[in-house]
Amino acid sequence: MASKVMLLGQVLQREVLKPRVVNVRVMQQVFDKHLNMFFPESKDYKVIEQEVKVNSGDIVRIEKLNEKLTVEVEHKVVEVVFPIGRTVDPITGRRCRGMNFIDGKARQEEAERIANSTMPDNYSL
Repeated sequence: MASKVMLLGQVLQREVLKPRVVNVRVMQQVFDKHLNMFFPESKDYKVIEQEVKVNSGDIVRIEKLNEKLTVEVEHKVVEVVFPIGRTVDPITGRRCRGMNFIDGKARQEEAERIANSTMPDNYSL
């Protein structure tokens, strides 16, 4: 029995003429035997979304279809792992932006600081 290959990637854009087909970029680690190191390489896949609806920027898990749908489309979206703007650290369960955690208290303080800030009179828009 063949093993199922599943990949994790980011949705780039939706096809114009085929609205159910999206482009997904998957980063893979490729080993260079001369330098004895792994290097990241990206590969783009055309993926069909059947039951799962995705937006541009979502992190999704894709799997290979049993048979090709078209010449280009041979993968499907299985699930949305991280919706855009809702990135959660899988270990701690806290929301994060890049390498920094987002705290509710820090967000509230920043919103208050922005609301209380004043713009100089000589600042032109």
